[in-house]
Amino acid sequence: MKPCVVFIATYDTKGKESEFVKQRILEHGVDCLTIDVGVGVAPAATPDIGLKDLCAGTAYTVEAIRAMPRGDAVGVVSDLVEKYVTQLHHKGEMSAIIGIGGAGGTQIVTQTMRMLPFGLPKLMLSTLASGNVRWYLQDSDICMMPSVADVCGLNFIMEPVFSRFAAMAAAAAKWYAQAEAGLKHMITDRTRLRVGMTMYGTTTRGVTESREELERLQYETVVFHASGAGGRSMERFITQGAIHGVLDMTIAEIGAHLVGGLHDAGPHRLEAAVSMGIPMVLVPGAADTIVLPPINDVPDKFRNNRILNKHNPTMTTMRTNVEENIQIANFIADKLENTRSPVKILLPLGGLSSIDRPGQVFYMPEANEALFETLRGRLAGSPVEILEDPRHLYDSGFGKKAAGLLDEMMRQHYGA
Repeated sequence: MKPCVVFIATYDTKGKESEFVKQRILEHGVDCLTIDVGVGVAPAATPDIGLKDLCAGTAYTVEAIRAMPRGDAVGVVSDLVEKYVTQLHHKGEMSAIIGIGGAGGTQIVTQTMRMLPFGLPKLMLSTLASGNVRWYLQDSDICMMPSVADVCGLNFIMEPVFSRFAAMAAAAAKWYAQAEAGLKHMITDRTRLRVGMTMYGTTTRGVTESREELERLQYETVVFHASGAGGRSMERFITQGAIHGVLDMTIAEIGAHLVGGLHDAGPHRLEAAVSMGIPMVLVPGAADTIVLPPINDVPDKFRNNRILNKHNPTMTTMRTNVEENIQIANFIADKLENTRSPVKILLPLGGLSSIDRPGQVFYMPEANEALFETLRGRLAGSPVEILEDPRHLYDSGFGKKAAGLLDEMMRQHYGA
């Protein structure tokens, strides 16, 4: 059976363009199943699966959907196509999923993509791809490609864009058709226990020392950049059973969630390891940091009496203060104080990041002590063991100690 690309598009506005993409895919020797999710007038071309097919067996009709306010209609169709495509995947009838669209199409297609498992190719050609797409990607492995011009018409810009997009989709589908069985095995394999880790540029040295020690001990490590999406992705893999232990050494996403930074991983950070009952060592690395927009775009509320650092031309970092570190500690305690899984917290009393040490811009020991003292108080008498080390997170040996703690917990949990 040939690999098959499932292609979702709004045929009422992008029928001609969708048929162009489909034909280019077929030219690469791959099947293509088109699904229309347009909520406007009748489609400009004939898809393989129409809105009527999506409505079959449900309480909805095409006429009823088209009579709805646009926002409501988009929501209904998003749910219908998600259910339909999920069934296709369960039947093994797809090797990739792609979509083209503007705001509405991108929302509909990526909702479905996010429900599909890691590894299945997900390609979205979107007018929004050059902007903030975090709400569309969330914790998935969707690949978004900018359309350059609007997804409207065939011209000297869009024909090459569509052709390149189709070639990518066909190649990805061919790869997945060969790799699918191996991917599923990799997710469930326990030949080497896997450890999820978190890292920033300002925690790299400590995390790297831990990672190298864990790999010496024969663990497979997966490092997630604590950018919001990274933390959510790690939590998702934990809940899927693909990660067996956690060394969480970069927790800036928690501060971002509480204060309003860019790297917000949402309210569920730290929950997955506890719910899955797997060992976790938490080091509050980068609790000193909130990531904000470029320096000229920092919100006014963060400009007065705050320590701001121009990390690079597109990113500003802000030092957390005493009150914010107390909030961060309380968030951690709320998530961990009733845990039934093995959890230890290792405090680097000498500093939390590369720029939190004497002479550096984020050096503020009173803020760190507020974090530490709140954790000590909140977690006293809880199942969580708090350990303290006088060293800085970057000092030689600290990362190795954190790795050794997790190794002890893993051996006890899974058996040496």
